[in-house]
Amino acid sequence: MVAEALDLLGAGADAADDLLRDVYRVEKALDPLDQGDFMTIVRRLSRALRGVARPAEDAALRHALERLDVDWPNLAPAARDQVVRAARQALRGVEDQVLPVVEQQFEAEAERVVGRARQSAVRRFGLRIGADLTSTDERIAKFVRESQGNFVRDEYGRRREDFSRKAKDIVTSGVERGLGRDDIVAELSGAMSRDAFDRGRDYWEVVSMVFTNRARTFTQVAAFEEAGIERYRFEAVLDEATSEVCRFMHGKVFMVAKAADRFREVERARDPELIREVQPFVQVGADRDGNQVLFYERGGRRRAVAQVDEPAVGRRDEVGDYSRALSERQIEAAGLQLPPLHGRCRSTLVAA
Repeated sequence: MVAEALDLLGAGADAADDLLRDVYRVEKALDPLDQGDFMTIVRRLSRALRGVARPAEDAALRHALERLDVDWPNLAPAARDQVVRAARQALRGVEDQVLPVVEQQFEAEAERVVGRARQSAVRRFGLRIGADLTSTDERIAKFVRESQGNFVRDEYGRRREDFSRKAKDIVTSGVERGLGRDDIVAELSGAMSRDAFDRGRDYWEVVSMVFTNRARTFTQVAAFEEAGIERYRFEAVLDEATSEVCRFMHGKVFMVAKAADRFREVERARDPELIREVQPFVQVGADRDGNQVLFYERGGRRRAVAQVDEPAVGRRDEVGDYSRALSERQIEAAGLQLPPLHGRCRSTLVAA
């Protein structure tokens, strides 16, 4: 209920912003370090990304479904594989249409987020440095747009693999159950519409949130380093929607120099898989004894961060109780000291 109310409020705020910007030509200078403005930036970018991706995805999906509309029960297994391959081929050109316009969106937004994050950090924390972009800030803007573009490129490749596996599973199951052509095609159409591409808002919203949070976080670290600030505090939102991961991290203090070194390491790791290794996300799961734990993965192994003794998800202004937890220095060594730490991470940094 709370999430639905927040979505409704967000939609109303977005509509008002759009009206001011598009009709009255008045645009608010959004502050990436302000939680409300941060979410507005994310929603706008998500809408823009969905808008440029949807036409190409819809056309490719229709083309693929046409290739799959055959008399499945009477096709030999080898012929079925050929049809699935042909349908998969119909999806192959999507990234060529989508990725250039997605990267244009990232390029424009990266410069805005980094520039405004720097200005806000200078103002909020009284940093005795200039508010204009530095060469480091420009590197950050370049990195976040290129790295996030690589993640999207990788995801399109994975979507084609998912399409192929899903289609084969549906056909095999339909034939085994003795379904006719129309029934199998109906199941394929429904599943492909849902799964061949993530056509809801969720995927692009996660992409936008990771992109925006990474841009503002790295910009803050660069500004803190330039201003000679030695430490910063991890700051979670602590509302009903806050993850167990960010509740655990809330209030922990880390070294600016270590965080700056981590950014430079992540910057050198252009490949999405390498970035995941250098700056992994933290997940929630269970250990062998059934205890709820926080963990990250590196080198194909699960590595524990903390045991959740008393969860606080769903409660405002509470962080929960944890044991067997990594120390702040161990968290730094693992590369977990900077947001985003999961797909919908809203946490930020405060100069300590």
